Amino acid sequence: MKKTFFLLLGLLAFLQSGYAQNTIESIRQRYTDAKNYIASHTGQDEYDGAEWPEYYHVEARQFLPGTGGHKKDVYMYWAEREEEKIYASHYLTFASARYNYAASPYYEEYLYDDDGQLAFVYAIDPMVALEEMAPLQEYEFRFYLSKGKLLRAIIKRRASSEQPFTEVYTGTVLSEPFEAFLQRYLGAAKKIHQLFIDIEKEAYDYDE
Repeated sequence: MKKTFFLLLGLLAFLQSGYAQNTIESIRQRYTDAKNYIASHTGQDEYDGAEWPEYYHVEARQFLPGTGGHKKDVYMYWAEREEEKIYASHYLTFASARYNYAASPYYEEYLYDDDGQLAFVYAIDPMVALEEMAPLQEYEFRFYLSKGKLLRAIIKRRASSEQPFTEVYTGTVLSEPFEAFLQRYLGAAKKIHQLFIDIEKEAYDYDE
């Protein structure tokens, strides 16, 4: 009886921890923690473990006919797994991508949960026209997710960078244009996660 009781307690604690990881409130806290970590780890002394930033940075440059120079910077931050090793393996926790297209700046952030699944997207797209011949507007997207399920979307827009954003949608059921944006970011998040795995194998595989 006691064994069954403790097993049930353990199962309940496991379920609660998994649920807590994927509430909007906990996602916001983890996002804040990730941003605070990045802001506080800016030191250049590699012997100072308290401030020395650890991340993977990929920079791609192209010159494309008709649109000119393109540059994309992807930063990938990780946490260490709890392993009894001298060099514990890593898992991706946060990534950002900054790039330009036709002289317009794009910015995206991706927060991952402990299982490597996307938990949050923050993105700015400066060139959105939801209807044919409609004027371009800048959109700000926030998507909260739990195990692939959309918990909430918050979408704002403005006509120019000089104006404040105005909220245009909050909810869980996306119209077709907004769903297309979510799918685009889901695909980008998967590519970044795979990129992290590939770099990790090359740069930090100390078991070989």
